[in-house]
Amino acid sequence: MIYRVVTYEKATERMKGNLRIPPSVLAEVKRIARFEPDHDGLGEYPLDEEQTRAIARILGFHPDPGHFYYYVEPYEPPEDDGLRQAADTAP
Repeated sequence: MIYRVVTYEKATERMKGNLRIPPSVLAEVKRIARFEPDHDGLGEYPLDEEQTRAIARILGFHPDPGHFYYYVEPYEPPEDDGLRQAADTAP
């Protein structure tokens, strides 16, 4: 399971971006986002302004809580998304 920080524009409530959370900092991000101890990997965790700023420092982004909502969400990439890179066959 991959986790990411997802942004939603407040004016439209449409998703505007997402940032993958590296496994090396996932435990700290889960702690800040207040994941439940029995978290099953599903659902979304809305972040308040303080949580957003703390996670932004860890991940290295500049939050804009005046314009965006921030969530930590799981993401299960498809096994085959049709975007496999071709093997380099050049001599």
